[in-house]
Amino acid sequence: MEKHLQLAPMQAMTDIFFMNSYHQIFGGFTEMMAPYLLASSNSPIKVQNLQKYFSKLNPGIKLIPQLLSNDATGFLHYANLLYDLGFDKINWNLGCPFPFVTKKKRGAGLLPYPDKIQEVLDNIFPELKAKLSIKVRLGLNHSDEIRPLIDTFNNYPIDELIIHPRTALQKYEGKADREAFAEIFPKIKMPVIYNGDILRKEQVIETETDHPTIKGFMIGRGAFINPFITNQINGIEFTEQEKINKYSQLYWELHQHYKGKTKNDEGFLSRMKELWKYFAQSFEKGDTYLFALKTINQINVFEDSVKRIFETGKLVY
Repeated sequence: MEKHLQLAPMQAMTDIFFMNSYHQIFGGFTEMMAPYLLASSNSPIKVQNLQKYFSKLNPGIKLIPQLLSNDATGFLHYANLLYDLGFDKINWNLGCPFPFVTKKKRGAGLLPYPDKIQEVLDNIFPELKAKLSIKVRLGLNHSDEIRPLIDTFNNYPIDELIIHPRTALQKYEGKADREAFAEIFPKIKMPVIYNGDILRKEQVIETETDHPTIKGFMIGRGAFINPFITNQINGIEFTEQEKINKYSQLYWELHQHYKGKTKNDEGFLSRMKELWKYFAQSFEKGDTYLFALKTINQINVFEDSVKRIFETGKLVY
């Protein structure tokens, strides 16, 4: 039986094209979560805009739209439009750690305000058509900020709680706090999905051993650093050459797509160098590869260097 695996939403990374390419080449994700849409009553969106946003998605992908909001009216407007388009589960982002979001009391910036979260939940549930998923961190500045929220969440028919055991202050630095996750997990009544630093199947096995009732796992950076992760978790292994071939196919599809979409060479290379912050970690000597790629300012030279990495590099996953 395949594991319940979700692709994490990574702004400017896990776009529709990445989802389609990954799904075609590797598969294995039960669901993919779209990067957030800002849902505010001050900026209502028309259904045609949402249709256009998701129109190029591979029909084989089960997509969960994600909303960033501290506003029940705006959340309901977006969520019910999305439901009418066929999306039966909507995620509320209470985990985004970036200051331009949190300072406006959105994402993880709302976590120190349990009364506000309860107010939003009170106002959306009577009219919400879709199932509600919530993605959350341990807190904004402190890892104990989630504790009073658990009792709040337990009072509502939430479909699942996705927990990334870091504070927003940490962003993605340091290690995910598995001890804190283990402490709060038994207190949560709805299904739980674990998110954070999953790069190898052994981490999934260990977490399931410690928490047999866990629903599944959300993987973000791991899908770039070890793109074979969904296959490995589900018991599918490839030869080293098969791995290189599949990885190369994924990369060059992304490369050509963004090359065609980016208006200038500088912008394109900047985007690809950002991707290689993750891809380089897939290889032995990855730091050396990344350092060399960062110094390149010509597309043809960059492309030749990447070709050599796939021809000579040794994968670590």
